[in-house]
Amino acid sequence: MVVCRHWLKPMAAALLLVSGATAAFSAELARWTGEPKPPLHLESLYHGRVSLDDHKGRAVLVHFFATWCEPCVEEMASLERLAVRRQGDELSILAIDVGEVDARVRNFFKRNPASFPVLLDRDRAVIKAWQVKALPSSFILDSNLVPVLFVERDVDWDDPSVNSALDELIKTLPRDDRRDVDKREADENDKPT
Repeated sequence: MVVCRHWLKPMAAALLLVSGATAAFSAELARWTGEPKPPLHLESLYHGRVSLDDHKGRAVLVHFFATWCEPCVEEMASLERLAVRRQGDELSILAIDVGEVDARVRNFFKRNPASFPVLLDRDRAVIKAWQVKALPSSFILDSNLVPVLFVERDVDWDDPSVNSALDELIKTLPRDDRRDVDKREADENDKPT
């Protein structure tokens, strides 16, 4: 069962220091030391079916949340500001709502618009496959879609240390992948609307 867990920031920072997290990463984010995560393919609210593979070559922030989870709701505004700031960056954001009816999620995002895809894990299959234990939880994946950072709590996506960690990850993206991303974006911009 997934629970909405809101830890105190000082406690989380202390746990990360004890676990040996390096100064290169935010006190909010920990290095991922587990196995790679399985592929995901989900329906979204407004963008059709979305596959994680569609974002290969970019850094990807996969964020698990629910609209009934108070810390999740508070974090969503910060995540949207990150998306706006990082527009044009080599970062994709995929927010995954866990186990709620579409109408509830749609109503939430009518009141709180998001510029990134909101995916629907209606049957909780993805959250189980990714072994997420708490909401909110976020994974930051490299250009090969391998997790490098994670957090099992809400994050202040406006925090300079969080943004520094994202900058460092984006700097490590292979140059070939960057050209592929630039070409894919140029091709998409050339499509008639």
